[in-house]
Amino acid sequence: MDLPERFIRLIWQRQLFTTAGLTTSDGRAVVILSPGRVNEDVGPDFSDARIRIGNTTFQGDVELHRTAADWHAHGHQTDPHYNRVILHVVMFDDGMRPPAATAAHRTLPVLVLHPFLDRGSGTALMASLSDGEDGAAPPLACRTANTNVSTSIIRRWIEHQAEARMQLKIHRFHERLRELIDERRSIVREPYPRYYGNPDDIPKPREAASRQLWEQLLYEGMMEGLGYAKNEAAFAALARSVPLVTLARQGLHDTPAIMALLFGTAGLLPSTRKVSDRESRAYLRPLRRRWRELRPVIKGPLLHEADWRFFRLRPGNFPTVRLAAFCRLLPKLFGEDGFRRTVTLFKSHTLSSKDRRRGLVVQCTDTPDLFWLHHYRFARASRTSGSGLGASRADDLVVNVILPIVLLYARVFRDATVRRNARAFLADLPPTQQNTICRRVEEQLLGDKVRLGSAFLQQGAIQLYRFYCQLGRCDECEVGKIAFQRNR
Repeated sequence: MDLPERFIRLIWQRQLFTTAGLTTSDGRAVVILSPGRVNEDVGPDFSDARIRIGNTTFQGDVELHRTAADWHAHGHQTDPHYNRVILHVVMFDDGMRPPAATAAHRTLPVLVLHPFLDRGSGTALMASLSDGEDGAAPPLACRTANTNVSTSIIRRWIEHQAEARMQLKIHRFHERLRELIDERRSIVREPYPRYYGNPDDIPKPREAASRQLWEQLLYEGMMEGLGYAKNEAAFAALARSVPLVTLARQGLHDTPAIMALLFGTAGLLPSTRKVSDRESRAYLRPLRRRWRELRPVIKGPLLHEADWRFFRLRPGNFPTVRLAAFCRLLPKLFGEDGFRRTVTLFKSHTLSSKDRRRGLVVQCTDTPDLFWLHHYRFARASRTSGSGLGASRADDLVVNVILPIVLLYARVFRDATVRRNARAFLADLPPTQQNTICRRVEEQLLGDKVRLGSAFLQQGAIQLYRFYCQLGRCDECEVGKIAFQRNR
């Protein structure tokens, strides 16, 4: 029986085997409390599983293969991404001895599935595939039932969701602002619950008057925004480990020092011994020398190369490329009272939305230097041209980071002009780069009724999909209520 690994993943995900009497290859009882969630990125197949092996309950990752020998064949024994694996699940026993071990030299228990498969497993597997569980995203539940829902209802609901999404972003930055204020007072509190709290419960203007607070808030937001979904957490951790004030002390225009601090803390400065490309070694040596000099100024935790994701990313979106671009952007964003210049764009009565967008795009775009023009990582040169941060990515940062912070600023300081101009700007901002969620909502819900003709409406489509469609909350959705009522 020659099953592709994606079938084995489905068998594990749906638990299409007899779970009673499971044992590891060395005879310990196995109880699967939770099989974990599918990992779409680099690393083990399932994350955050809970499994009792013998008398001990473990929480971590699960890796699946056809045979135990595939662990070494795929190089997992030296890959730190697999250090959290708690169980190696294989379909067939190939008699491999000794069992697999992680890069941290921890031996892994092995579960061989084949003896526990039953006759119904094949039928259930085919049913799983027909339900779209082979990796394709399932269609919207109302795709064939929403044709009679009126244009006005759909548009109002999308607009409502767009507003809800913007409020979530504002609340999230509000919570971080409160944390920064507390850190400034050296007060230790329990973490704030994300997305909750009274919108009117805002810091007093006197508490939030420090420019440094707002610059750190924008700095963290921009860093996180550069990470896309795969590297958001790593960029956010890096921004907290290396606060903006630490970089400012070195001088934001001292790009080599800034790069040494950020790449060094990120764990993304490889040893020159591991780099064969001559140009890369020449570029890397002074950065590593500078990092050794500056390392003592970093008070936060260091990251590891394994914290960063490169798998299934276009090279232009690699974290190394984005971080290099951000190092060059820092003087434009934060030099010469940069945050005040950003807010001033929305204080002016004479600027149009186009003028404001032009000013923000200039602040958020970058042209790569000679090295990054031909490199995506330090290790080797690329045959294709590298990329900086272009206008489309700048628009994403404006919608997801700058506008929510500007609107929070207007709320804290009760600045009606800034609020009014920021709202008008958001309504006028053209759509950002297309994504699969917006495409799916347009094709299966909006059709010819509503066009996602602005960044604001795009945000509404994303919010609707993630908070309603994806969670099956059709009975709480204004479209779903009507669509499914008429089809009963």
